[in-house]
Amino acid sequence: MNGVVIHDVELEAPHGMQVLNFKTSGVPRFINQRRAGIVNELILHETVTQSARATLDVLQQRNLGVHFIIGGDGSVYQHGDAKDDFLWHASEHNPKSVGIEVVNPYYPENMPRNGIWETVIKAPWAHRGKYVVPPIDQAEVLTYLVEWLASDKAVGLDIPAVWTGVHDQRMLMGPSSLATGPGIYAHHYFGHADASWLALYTWLRLAAKLDPNDAYANAIRLATGASGSVDLSPYFIANPYLA
Repeated sequence: MNGVVIHDVELEAPHGMQVLNFKTSGVPRFINQRRAGIVNELILHETVTQSARATLDVLQQRNLGVHFIIGGDGSVYQHGDAKDDFLWHASEHNPKSVGIEVVNPYYPENMPRNGIWETVIKAPWAHRGKYVVPPIDQAEVLTYLVEWLASDKAVGLDIPAVWTGVHDQRMLMGPSSLATGPGIYAHHYFGHADASWLALYTWLRLAAKLDPNDAYANAIRLATGASGSVDLSPYFIANPYLA
């Protein structure tokens, strides 16, 4: 099955993307609990693994769950109904959220030899001070999925295209009580250490409207050497509709 499942309805995947959902043989479904309430948050995660299979194994061992896993090659797997399945991946945000895990070794020492991950930046905001940047093709797949889930095409969900880490023309790169309300979150915002760079990249692509190569270069430049937040004011000046 190649669509996204929301409230047991399979919808056409974004940008012609193939989504192997849990109705496909060999793709397990996480069911931690069932839910019936509003779903208005999207939580971005990074796996600290090298493959979707390893990620699945870790989640199953820990009795956790996530709705989507994006492999290093851009393959997308759906392991839970985005509307109906209450999965354990984001503590107090679980009841209202959809979770996306992006496969990334995160730490330089976890990078496989001759793998797809090539770029490491100095990142005071990241755990241990260095960060493995996802390849652009994988970041683009995430962007397509975020855009679709936060649109009216995702019938049954109520996730706004609002990045909760953006405040006063800056984006959070770490934990903060400022990130609240419906919208798009990095897992890092509430006490973990992952997905701040992914939130920044998707904002540059979807809110600031940069093309993929410019967004990728800007996300790396902004995140390198940054601490608690990065300055987005040039993008607000360039695009008054962001204000």
